Amino acid sequence: MVNDVFVDDKKIKDILTYINGIRHSEQIRMMFLCSFNGLRSINFAYLQVKDVYTAEFKVKDAICLNDDKNKGKYKCTYYLNSQMKKEFAEYLKYLRKKHKEVLANTYLFTSQKQNKPYSRSSISRLFAAIYHKFSIQGASHLGRHLFVSKLVNSGVNICLVQKLANHRNISTTQRYFNYNEHMLANAVENVKI
Repeated sequence: MVNDVFVDDKKIKDILTYINGIRHSEQIRMMFLCSFNGLRSINFAYLQVKDVYTAEFKVKDAICLNDDKNKGKYKCTYYLNSQMKKEFAEYLKYLRKKHKEVLANTYLFTSQKQNKPYSRSSISRLFAAIYHKFSIQGASHLGRHLFVSKLVNSGVNICLVQKLANHRNISTTQRYFNYNEHMLANAVENVKI
């Protein structure tokens, strides 16, 4: 399957602005940001405080997940850039407001009725509905495609991109790459004789 959906930074900002105006915006925004930073829905659906924050409630440099929170039952690591660390630091304020006491086993994203983690299918439906408002066909996995494309377009070596996306095979990483006509035209400008 070749992913032919291309979403630029402006559209991502528009989506996040839209999310800021809807109910439960804090959780939904953070889930989208996790997706845009390469996490699969299985990774972020079951994230707990201990996965993202230290015992002193400082944001970790990387989210290291055991096999029970990853596809294929393998351990994985997702590195956090400075923007994501800042977003998670802000999100902690929301968690403290929502829960009387934030504990290591507190889930980051919970449904309002049951205070249990969102199911992956609920996350997929939620993402698809929001993307649909912007005439984009996609669900929670689209963010991973955008993550891979941004890295490749920034000149990051495909082998590093594979590791950052936690793909077992580089061919999977190659299928995730999105491009458009503007990118193709810019790429040929790098060839000088």
